[in-house]
Amino acid sequence: MSMLNIGLSGLNASMAAMNSLSNNLSNATVAGYSRQQVMMSSVGSDTYGGGAGVMVDGVRRISDQYEVAQLWNTTSKVGFSEVQASYLRQAEQIFSADGNDISQGLDQLFASLHSAMEQPNEIAYRQGILNESKALSHRLNSISEGVQSQMTQIEGQLGASVKEINAQLQTIAKFNKEIQAAGNKHNVPLTLLDARDAAIDDLAAIVDINVVEDSNNMINISLSKGQPLLAGKTASRLTLSPDPSTPNKSQISIEFGQSRFAVDEGAGGSLGGLLDYRDNSLAGSKAFIDELATTMAEEFNSVLQGGKDLNGDSPTQDLFSYDPRNPSASFKVSSGFSAEMLALGKDGTPGDNSNLKALAKIAEANFDFNSLGVDVTMGDAFASKIGTLGSASRQASISAKTDLTLQRDAQAQWSSTSGVNTDEEGANLLMYQQAYQANAKVISAADKLFQTILNTI
Repeated sequence: MSMLNIGLSGLNASMAAMNSLSNNLSNATVAGYSRQQVMMSSVGSDTYGGGAGVMVDGVRRISDQYEVAQLWNTTSKVGFSEVQASYLRQAEQIFSADGNDISQGLDQLFASLHSAMEQPNEIAYRQGILNESKALSHRLNSISEGVQSQMTQIEGQLGASVKEINAQLQTIAKFNKEIQAAGNKHNVPLTLLDARDAAIDDLAAIVDINVVEDSNNMINISLSKGQPLLAGKTASRLTLSPDPSTPNKSQISIEFGQSRFAVDEGAGGSLGGLLDYRDNSLAGSKAFIDELATTMAEEFNSVLQGGKDLNGDSPTQDLFSYDPRNPSASFKVSSGFSAEMLALGKDGTPGDNSNLKALAKIAEANFDFNSLGVDVTMGDAFASKIGTLGSASRQASISAKTDLTLQRDAQAQWSSTSGVNTDEEGANLLMYQQAYQANAKVISAADKLFQTILNTI
């Protein structure tokens, strides 16, 4: 009977292995599936001192948590850098579009001023100046609209990200609860562990996280700066609310029990990328275009106030007007301002162009742009801004490509350990099939021997 039992144990072990291999092959294309392997051990000696067969100890999940953590880390970096690259590329396009080129608009305005030098009283030339002034205001308004569009888009994405984080935390907490309910960690369904890792990977794309697993397979998660997100079965909740200091922007907080923690650009992932871009690059672009708008309006209006209009009267209305709360969006040629109201002379005599010359000199004047940290002409300031955005966009694009390469490397490393190699699994399936057949022969041989013994009695 010992030979029969040994063959039967081998038969069962081979069948278990083939079942596991078949499951691996059927899940080979399932994202996040970790290869499973049957664990076997030799049974102790029988009464004759020989082996007593093989025992199936269980099925294990092939997973290197260091490699999994590396994958989560690279996923967070890709989430951050791709957001930055995308928005910086958009910003560069907004500022450098032909229809938005402020330097070109200024050149055309100053060209119209020079055209009027010989005949400053000629209505056609004056109307040309007014038309170019309006065209310049449209360029400023268009850039402002593009900047505001990015702000609106970011705020929408922040809201969606907060909802997604809360949903993923609830999902992971549910997995933790089910894993705890399994009791002994060796009884935990392996697919449940895969599902939890996949949910954590989705979370890692949105925020940079620290993941700690305890001895009972329970997962605790925090942000990279330590703010708690999940403790076992208890998930925190992220909230979005208006920023008291800047109502048009939202702020994100983590509520965990009775505690509340702020979330900033240091959160990493796509969420951190959104916050970092909004509060730094986008805020800088908004500050610059507003500063440029106010500089233009104040300088042109100031020079015109020192002259006389076509009727020889002092100006009673500014050429440019704007709302100080949002200069670039509201910048325009003042309502009702006509070509006759341009104060191109100073003494009121026909043909006087002395104030027109002062207007033309604005093109060469330097201004201190605090938003850029430079002291240059208005045209050069705009060119400098485009250069800064272009440089930042290229660097962000390079970083995104680098991070994506590192993520692919981490994915390849994980796949080499935990992924399913169909060729290898197919070869193992053939091996265990042959082992199954061999053990069946052992059982058959044992049966024949037993029958022989019975026939001799």
